[in-house]
Amino acid sequence: MDLAEAIGMLMREVLMKIGNIEYPSLKEKVSDAEWRARVDLAAIYRLITLFGWWDMSQSPAGARIPGTDQYLFNPMGLLFEEITASSLVRISLDGEILSDTPFSILRGAWYPLEAVFAVREDANFVIHSHDRYAAALSARRDKLLPISQPANFALAEGVAYHDYDGVETYEDKMAPVQASLGDKNYLILHNHGMVTIGALAPMAFGRMENLRTACEIQLLAGQDRDLISVGEDVRPVFAEELRKGVVVDNLWPALLRKLDRLDPSYAD
Repeated sequence: MDLAEAIGMLMREVLMKIGNIEYPSLKEKVSDAEWRARVDLAAIYRLITLFGWWDMSQSPAGARIPGTDQYLFNPMGLLFEEITASSLVRISLDGEILSDTPFSILRGAWYPLEAVFAVREDANFVIHSHDRYAAALSARRDKLLPISQPANFALAEGVAYHDYDGVETYEDKMAPVQASLGDKNYLILHNHGMVTIGALAPMAFGRMENLRTACEIQLLAGQDRDLISVGEDVRPVFAEELRKGVVVDNLWPALLRKLDRLDPSYAD
């Protein structure tokens, strides 16, 4: 056996374990583009827990594998803090599992993301959250108000709304969600939660944190009759800042370093 064969055998034999489930490490077994997407998506799942967005549901995030019509999704039954780059499940747009994995997916949880990926070619990362602040604001008639900088940045990009018509875990719910989303990167699901999308992981994650913060500020500020809105003459400034790239999340490498310090297994 030559050195190349020996290295190949070692790579094939690397197994990882969550609970009593063993699964293969995919590091250096998939394309560089897929591995980067896996690491970024696993980081999103870990950061959702770290930032306190997780609500014990399978409220998910997903990623498009660059240059393909395949996607990455969370394995069913794992805590978000347990998800690793190798444990993510590669699936087709309609939820068919395409990778050799011991894990399955929660098909119903994929539908909201499938709805977005199907109609938005610019969406490479999609995050769906039931964060309490977002869910609380989604139940209010006054919607998102221009009373804070985070809100105005979201409104400058455009926020879409979707009227609640039942849990969005069925195929027939996708078309209405798609119609509501349109070309927006923020979607508030009334009585439910919210969705953000991005071409890159930090864009989707930054938008989610921005919208969550805007919702929290509005709820803490109280009733709309007591609120001071940012003047209409000032609001164009936020669109200009977005064009300049000032609010593009440049903290992503630092967030990954934080995860590395806390638990680097997300990148395994």
